[in-house]
Amino acid sequence: MLRGIWAFFTLGVVSVALSLPVVVILPLVPRWNHLPMVMARLWSRIMLRVVGARVTYHDPHDALGRSKCVFIANHCSNVDIWALARVLPLGSRFVAKQELFRVPVLGWAMAASGFISIDRSNRAEAIRSLRQAAEKVRAGPPVILFPEGTRSRDGRLKPFKKGAFHLAMQAGVPLIPVAIKGTFQIMPPGSLRVRPGPVDVFFEQAVDVTGHEPERSDRLSQTVRAAIARRLDEAGPP
Repeated sequence: MLRGIWAFFTLGVVSVALSLPVVVILPLVPRWNHLPMVMARLWSRIMLRVVGARVTYHDPHDALGRSKCVFIANHCSNVDIWALARVLPLGSRFVAKQELFRVPVLGWAMAASGFISIDRSNRAEAIRSLRQAAEKVRAGPPVILFPEGTRSRDGRLKPFKKGAFHLAMQAGVPLIPVAIKGTFQIMPPGSLRVRPGPVDVFFEQAVDVTGHEPERSDRLSQTVRAAIARRLDEAGPP
C-alpha cells in the first residue's frame, strides 16, 4: 500500500514537471517535435523504477525501425504506457481517451504534442479523430492504440474495438501487434497495490492491411488479436 501511495504521488509530481517544458517550449519551437517523446521516455524510466518493473523487450528491432505504422497493444495497467513509451520512435503519438486531455498540465502537454483525442461517448467525433490520426500516420509518425478501449480489470484480453483497424486501413500502413505481459501483477487498475516484478513486451510480425476492405475490419481485428492472445498464452497465465 505504501509503495502504491508513493508511486501515485511520484506520478503526479513527475507528470507535471515533465509536461511543463512541452507546454511552454513546443508552441514556441514547433520543430522540436521529438520533445514530447524525449520527456515521455524520461517519465517512463522514472516510473518503471518507482514501481519496480523490470522490462524485457523481445524482437523490437524491425518494429521500432518503421516510420509509418500503427502499434496495437493490449492494456491492463498504467505500466503498459511506460513500458512502450520507453522505446517507441521519438516521433510517435498516442491515441488516448478525451478525459485525459482535461487533466491540467498533462492534458495540455498531450494536446500541444499532437496526441489524438478520442471521445468514446460520441461516435461521430471518434470517427473524425481517427481520420485525423490516419492523416498523421500518412505524414510519418507512428501511432499507438489500445484497442480494448480501457484497461482490463482482470488481466485478461478483452474484445477489440474496430477504430484502430479502420485507422490503419485509411492510412494504408501496417499494424504491429504488441503483447505486454506482467504489468497487471505489478499495478492493477483501481488499486493502490504495487508489486515489483518482470514485464515482457513482445513485438510481433507486422500485419499488412493491403487487400482488407473497411467493411471487413473484423477479420483484421481477429488476426491481430489472435497474434497477441497467442503470445500471452505462450508466456503463461496472467
